[in-house]
Amino acid sequence: MSLTSRVVQLTKPREKTFLLTDGRGLNLIIYPDGRKGWRYRYYRPNGKRNMISLGSFPDVSLASARIKVSEMRQLLQKGIDPAEQRKKKKEKLHQHYQNTFLKLAQEWHENASKRWKTSSKRAKLSWSALEHHVFPFVGNHPISEITPLKWIEVLKKLEAQGKHEQKRRIHSFCRDIYRLAIVTNRATINPLTDIHVALNKAPASKSFAHVAPAELPSLFRAVSQYSGNLIVRCALLLQWYTAVRPGELRWARWEEINVKDAIWTIPPERMKMGKRHFVPLPEQAVTVLTTLQRMTGRYPLLFPGRNTSLKPISDMTLGMAYKRLGYTGRHVPHGTRHVIATELREQGYPRDWVEAQLAHKVPGVEGIYTHAVYMAPNQRPNMMQEWADFLEGFLSKQT
Repeated sequence: MSLTSRVVQLTKPREKTFLLTDGRGLNLIIYPDGRKGWRYRYYRPNGKRNMISLGSFPDVSLASARIKVSEMRQLLQKGIDPAEQRKKKKEKLHQHYQNTFLKLAQEWHENASKRWKTSSKRAKLSWSALEHHVFPFVGNHPISEITPLKWIEVLKKLEAQGKHEQKRRIHSFCRDIYRLAIVTNRATINPLTDIHVALNKAPASKSFAHVAPAELPSLFRAVSQYSGNLIVRCALLLQWYTAVRPGELRWARWEEINVKDAIWTIPPERMKMGKRHFVPLPEQAVTVLTTLQRMTGRYPLLFPGRNTSLKPISDMTLGMAYKRLGYTGRHVPHGTRHVIATELREQGYPRDWVEAQLAHKVPGVEGIYTHAVYMAPNQRPNMMQEWADFLEGFLSKQT
């Protein structure tokens, strides 16, 4: 006889596990501890007997169990094994939720970090950006289920905070993560490809404060006569003679300096673009380094900090020096590079030489194939010597 809901409800457990049969292969298994579970016995398409669980009572009622049996019988009529179909669905669902954005991001970052092996800082910063601005919102979502609207929401948060450069970087990272997902057959579309049309453009960037050409002579004379601290004066002068970034200057190490060959070689891990940078040293820069070496040559760093020789002077030090010289809001260390680049171009030096001196990335396809450093004696070394001579000329002139 077929079971009834009342029988299923009231049947008590026994000392041993036993079955109640409903018909058409549906059974209720009752355990000594009182648990009750539905089982469906059937013949697989290959003729072998099998049993499959349909859930526990009362979570699955008698009526629901019968519906499940009916569905499985329909599958069997089509030659489909219900157990195999369930297994495939579980595997597909497992794979679906294993392919979360976080997991794909981890895989992408591991691969990208190998390409960035000369720039561990870049690897750390990229992961930190994703941890703070992306993973809290979409990290646990299957990558194929994150909609363009969700990405717009994530990136708009950065816009609202005025973090436009961070937004640009994160957009680029996430777009590349989707590219990995697509080529590995874990996604079919990249929702970040055309998403820029729904975002606001970043406001035009303002250049760092810098003096006008007419003010350069008086500024350089002031730098040369800076009396606050001799080490700081050397740092200011060395940047004017080399056009390096303030961070590259502050973290300079004596082992990078070759006075004999008049070259400063900055390793890739300290460069913004992750490439080794060769800095020609004009005679005036060598003179500054000779003076500086008498003061800090026993330390690893050219410009060691006050509290520890293992760290350089503060990133505020050079800026404060310009303020003491009376250039508050008018000139900052990064502005020095702007002035040098502008003046060198005005003096007719090739753009490629100037860009190489500033260690700028060449844009477009040209940047992919151009690896020239222009270090022949008549190229950047000569350009920077003539530049240093040009600056030195201000010292012999009266304001």
